[in-house]
Amino acid sequence: MKKDAFTLAGTTYVNLPQIIAKAGFTLAEVLITLGIIGVVAAMTIPSLMAHFQKEQTVTKLKKAISVINQAYRLSYDDVGEPESAFALGAEEYFKQYWAPYIKVLSYCSKPEECGYKSLYPWKYYNKKQVDICLIAPTARTTFYSMDGVLYVILTTAGDMTQPNHNIYIDINGGAGPNIMGRDVFVLTCVQKDGGGVRPYGYEKTNAQINTLCSKTGGSGSVYCAEKILRAGWKIEKDYPW
Repeated sequence: MKKDAFTLAGTTYVNLPQIIAKAGFTLAEVLITLGIIGVVAAMTIPSLMAHFQKEQTVTKLKKAISVINQAYRLSYDDVGEPESAFALGAEEYFKQYWAPYIKVLSYCSKPEECGYKSLYPWKYYNKKQVDICLIAPTARTTFYSMDGVLYVILTTAGDMTQPNHNIYIDINGGAGPNIMGRDVFVLTCVQKDGGGVRPYGYEKTNAQINTLCSKTGGSGSVYCAEKILRAGWKIEKDYPW
């Protein structure tokens, strides 16, 4: 019979089981664990980053549309519908209908003042250049708002002979990537009964918007702000990201 205690010189001693301590992980175990962590990180981090960028894009776009639309509606209430914008010229049009209602951080008279290297800094999803000139004092007003969004409010089209009610916004300014549908979007002023500022293509069908703002839509990415809005302010899987 195994004795769990014994007596020596009147004192009782108890036998305790031996405990063998393990000195931690081996180098091989550590390397295997780190390798597993690295593989998991490589698989999940890009997806998480893309998701974060999409969420940030939607938030900035939604706010930019809200800011410019509020300015338009305040102007409409005070001044009325800007039917004579083309005749007024860009500077006077902005002075009368926009300047009192939007907080301008700075104006741009040359690309470098906006943080760009070129007068044509934007590209479509298919890498073709957007043929909208960033700065043209007689045809548009280019400025940064207080929250760092770049706005280009047009009064004439590219040939300077026809009115243009579109507004280009770059939610990241010159920081890039300067791609239509990623950080550059197109809005338009609906000059009928105070219609306000809406994403370009607001009048098109869902099928048209989905076809144009797609990975094969090329210059159709000018319609992508409307696609995001119709998706409930979300960037879905078929979006040209």
